[in-house]
Amino acid sequence: MSLTVKLLQNQVNETGMANQAVSPKQGGENGKAIFAGALGIPSQTDSLVEEKRQNAQKQAMKLVGDAWGRDQKAAQNIKDKWEIWGKKQVEIKDSQGRISDIEEAKERLMQQYEVDPESREQKDLEILERYQDYLKGLGDPGFSEEELDRLEELQNMSRTEYQVEVLKLNNDAGDEKRNIRKLQSESEGLKDKISSAKQEQVKSQDMLKANDAAQQILDAADKEITNLLIQEGKDNIDEKTEEEKEEAEETQEKKEEQQERIEKIKDKTKENREEQEEMIDGELKADRMEMEVSMKQQSVSHMETAQKNIQKIMKENNLVNEDLKGIEIDFGF
Repeated sequence: MSLTVKLLQNQVNETGMANQAVSPKQGGENGKAIFAGALGIPSQTDSLVEEKRQNAQKQAMKLVGDAWGRDQKAAQNIKDKWEIWGKKQVEIKDSQGRISDIEEAKERLMQQYEVDPESREQKDLEILERYQDYLKGLGDPGFSEEELDRLEELQNMSRTEYQVEVLKLNNDAGDEKRNIRKLQSESEGLKDKISSAKQEQVKSQDMLKANDAAQQILDAADKEITNLLIQEGKDNIDEKTEEEKEEAEETQEKKEEQQERIEKIKDKTKENREEQEEMIDGELKADRMEMEVSMKQQSVSHMETAQKNIQKIMKENNLVNEDLKGIEIDFGF
C-alpha cells in the first residue's frame, strides 16, 4: 500500500499566496503595485500557511508511518512463520530420506541373511515391526485374530539375529516417522496461524484507514489555508480600496484648492484689467481731444505724433494689438 501525500506548496503557489500586493506607499515605482513574492519578502500569512502545511504533513505522515509500522510488523510476523514452516518441510524431507535409507538397509539385510519374503521368519518380523510402530504411537496396527495369536506366541520366543538387526533399524525408522508426524502437525498449525494473520491484516486495513485519515487531515488543512488566502485577499482589497478612497479625497481637495487659487487669480486679473482699461480709455480720450485741437491747428504731419503717443501708451500698459480689436479711429477728418 502507498499513500500519496499532497504537497500544499503547489496549491499555495497556484493561489498566489506568495504574491501579495504592496501599496504604492511601500515603494511601488511610479505608483504601481509591487508583489511581495517578487521581492522575496514572506508575509505573516506566508508563515501561517507554511506552519499549517507542515503540521498537516507531520500528522499525516505520522498516521501513515504508524500504520506502515504495524503493517510491516504483521507482514514480518507472517514472513517469519513461513520461514519456520519452510524449515520444517526441509526436516520432513530429511526424515523421509532417512526412512528410505532404512528400508534399503532392511532389503540388504534380507539379502545378506538370505531370508525368503514368504518365510515364517519374515512374516513374524513384519508382525513384530507393526507392534513396534504401535508402541511408538504410530497408529493402530490392524492385527487380525490370527496375527494377535501369533503375537502372543512371539512374546515368549527368542528372535533371530536377522530379526534383531531389522527391528533396530525399524526402531530408528519409527523415530523418524514420529518426527515427521510432529513436524507435519506443527506445519499445519503454522499455516493456520499464517492464514489467520493474513485475514486479520486484511480485516484491519490499517494502511487504508491511515491513508483516509491522512487525506482528511490534508484536505482540512488545504481548506483552512484556502480560507486564509481568501481572507487575506479580502483584507488587501479593503485596504487598497480605502487607500484609493483616501487618495481620491486628497486629490479632490487639492483640485478644489487649485481651483480656488485659479478663481482668485482670475478675479484679480479681471480687476487689474478693468483698471487698466479705464486708465487707457481716459488717456485715449485726453489724447484724442488734444489731437483734435492739434490737427485743427497743425498740418497732417502732426497725426504721426498722435499715433506714436497712442502706441507708446499701449506699450507702457502692456497692451497688444489683440486687445484693441474692435476699436476704430478715423484719422481722415
